[in-house]
Amino acid sequence: MDKTLSIVAVISAGGVPSEDDPLFAYTQGQPKALLPIAGRPMIAHVADALAHTPGVEHIVVIALSEEEYTFSMPVEHVPDAGSLIANAEAGLRYAMEHYPDLDAVLLSSSDVPLITPEIITQFVQECLRTDHDLYYPIVERSVMEARFPESRRSYAHLKDGDFAGGDVFLVRPTLGASHTRLMDELAAARKNVLRQARMVGMWTFIKLLTRQLTIEEGTQRVSKVLGIRARIIPVPWAEIGMDVDKPFQFEIVRREIEARGG
Repeated sequence: MDKTLSIVAVISAGGVPSEDDPLFAYTQGQPKALLPIAGRPMIAHVADALAHTPGVEHIVVIALSEEEYTFSMPVEHVPDAGSLIANAEAGLRYAMEHYPDLDAVLLSSSDVPLITPEIITQFVQECLRTDHDLYYPIVERSVMEARFPESRRSYAHLKDGDFAGGDVFLVRPTLGASHTRLMDELAAARKNVLRQARMVGMWTFIKLLTRQLTIEEGTQRVSKVLGIRARIIPVPWAEIGMDVDKPFQFEIVRREIEARGG
């Protein structure tokens, strides 16, 4: 990778499991990002991978204060904005305002501790082969289940196959901060089927339901709806989609990291 790149990595660390969440037995009222794995919080493993990725010059953590955890590398903190989408927006806005000459922003959740510098380096390289505003990785079911057969991920059923979403995005500064309203609409539509259909168009929605929608069609429709140049990328790295939502998934990543030696 070109080492002259200037990349800001933003890690979203919001979210405290409630008492009815299966992870509450592990977190006990603490942020999920602080789940201990091999003697360190889960987010520390994510930060390490990003910090050792060529081109990453700054790391910004959203919704986790310095009092809650002190990282081993320089980290900038941004307060919790209240939701997943709002935190992503806050991180993007902070990165672009404080580092106006950056080439890209890597947006990551704090619960993908199996990512490595090698994986993120290759992902960035693949993204920057083309000139888009937003890059979103997806993992095909056979790739995910070959690597993590007990992961029980959720999949979108497309004509090209079944795909799980990744948890690391790459955003170019060209995206800007002008899409707040559209991101709010996307957040509101996450669990509302009728809103989803209205946003992407009924015909596109029907094709998705009947498994006739292709990756290319979905990419074009998302780009049109959001008014951006988006690129959806099938990737060969299951780790980028192996997030921790359930206790058994936490045990999978904990065993993996402990086997690596922490």
